[in-house]
Amino acid sequence: MAAASYWWRATWRRGWRSSLVIVALCALLGTVALGALAGARRTESAYGRYLSSVNASDAMVNVPSPDTSLDARVAALPGVVASAAWVGLDANPVFHGRVDDSFLDDNLVGSLSGAFFTQDRATVLSGRLPTPRSTDEVALTPGLARLFGVGVGGRVTYQLLDALSPTNQVLGYRTFTVTGIIDVPPALVDQFDQVQAAILPTAATNTMRQEFEFSWVGVRLRSGSAELPALKEALAHLEATVGGGYVFAIRQMDLVHQEVQAAIRPQAVALAVLGALSALALLVLAGQAMAQRLDRSGSEMAALRVLGMSRLETALAGTLGPAVSIIVGVGLAVLGAFAVSPLAPVGPVRRFDPARGLRLDLLVLLAAGPVLVVALLTLLGVVPPADGAPPPRCRCRGVHRTAGQRRPRRPLRPRARSWPAADGRAGEPRRVGDRGHGRGHRGGVRRQPERPRQPPRPLRLELERPLPD
Repeated sequence: MAAASYWWRATWRRGWRSSLVIVALCALLGTVALGALAGARRTESAYGRYLSSVNASDAMVNVPSPDTSLDARVAALPGVVASAAWVGLDANPVFHGRVDDSFLDDNLVGSLSGAFFTQDRATVLSGRLPTPRSTDEVALTPGLARLFGVGVGGRVTYQLLDALSPTNQVLGYRTFTVTGIIDVPPALVDQFDQVQAAILPTAATNTMRQEFEFSWVGVRLRSGSAELPALKEALAHLEATVGGGYVFAIRQMDLVHQEVQAAIRPQAVALAVLGALSALALLVLAGQAMAQRLDRSGSEMAALRVLGMSRLETALAGTLGPAVSIIVGVGLAVLGAFAVSPLAPVGPVRRFDPARGLRLDLLVLLAAGPVLVVALLTLLGVVPPADGAPPPRCRCRGVHRTAGQRRPRRPLRPRARSWPAADGRAGEPRRVGDRGHGRGHRGGVRRQPERPRQPPRPLRLELERPLPD
C-alpha cells in the first residue's frame, strides 16, 4: 500500500484531467440520481405529513339539526379521542351589490369547537387565519375570493337568514374583513369534492345562533380507520335513542386520502425512475472513463512490475487514483443532493407540504451514497486493468510479444526451381512468383513458350601449381 500511495502521489499531476472527469461525472450524475430518489421519497410522503400537520379527522359525522347538543353526544361516542365541529349558516353572499343564492356559492361556515383552527386546520395560501375572538374577520377559499373580486384586506358582505323560519326571513346584512386566502382539508381532492367556503372564527359564529342550519363533527378515532365499524354501530344506536327520524351520515376520510395519495404516486414513481436511469448512466460513463485511465497507464504498470512490485501492489498503484476520484465525486454528489432538496416535493402537493426547504434524507443520502461508492469501486475492479504483468513469451527465442499479439509473419523468399523442357531435360531455372508462372488470368494453365537450349560451356580450370604425378 505504501508503494501504491507513493506512486500515486508522484504521478497524479499527469492524470489530473482524467481524475477530474471521473469526479465531475460522479458529482453531476450522482447529484441527479440521489436528488431524484430523495425527491421521490419526499413527494410520496408529503401528503401524509400534511395530514399530520393539520390534525386531520378520521371521519366526518353529519348532524342534520341546528341543535348543537347533538354534536357533544357524537363527540362522546366510544372510540372517539378528539373532535371538532363546524356549522353551516343560512346566508347568501352579495356579489357586486347583488345577492346570489346559488347553492355552490353560499357556503358560509363557522367554527364551533376548533374546526379549521386546531383540528382539520386550514392551509393558509396568503394572509392569515382570522383571530378566534374576532367577530368581523373571515377567511375565503380561492374560488370564492375570485367571485367576490377581493383579496387579503378586502371586505365582503353576506345576507343573513333565519334558519328556523319557513319563509327564510332576512335578518340583515353583515360585512367582514378578509384576513387570508385558505384551502380547507382535505386538500388536493377532485372537483366533485372541492368546497368553496367562507370560514368564520368561533366568536363570530356564536353571535349568529339563529342562522344555524346543520353541523359536521370531525372525529379522531383511537385506532384510526379500523375503528369505523364500531363508530357506525354507535351512531346507529344514537339514532335510535334520539329518534325524530335523524340519520347521522358518516364520511370516511381514509377513502379520500387514499384517492389523493394514488394521484400523487405517479409523480414519485417518475422521480424514482429518473434517479435509477441517472445511476445507470453514471455507472456506464464512469466505467468508460476509468477504463481509459487504466489503459493509458498500462506501460507504467509494466515498468513497475519490472522494478519488482508485486501484482497486488501494481493493481493498487493503478486503481488508487480512480478510487480516490470516485469517493470525492460521490461525496460531492451527496452535498449536491442535499443542496437541491428544496426542489422537492414536486407537483400540486408541494404547496401543502409543511416541511419544505433543506432536508437531509438519511436513508437515501447516507445509505445510497455508500452503496453507489461500493458499486463504482466494484466496477473499477471488474474493468480489465493493465496491471503490468510480464508478457508471455512466444516460442521464438529472444522475441517477446504480449498476450493476443500475433506472431510476426516471416517474409517470403523466392525459391529457384528447374522446370522440364520440352525434350525432358532440365530447363532454365525460374523463380516462384515470376510472371507467367502458374495459372493464367482466366483460371487455366498458361503454356510456357519454348526457348532454344544453349549448349553447355566447357569448364576451364587454371591451377597455380601442377598436380603431383
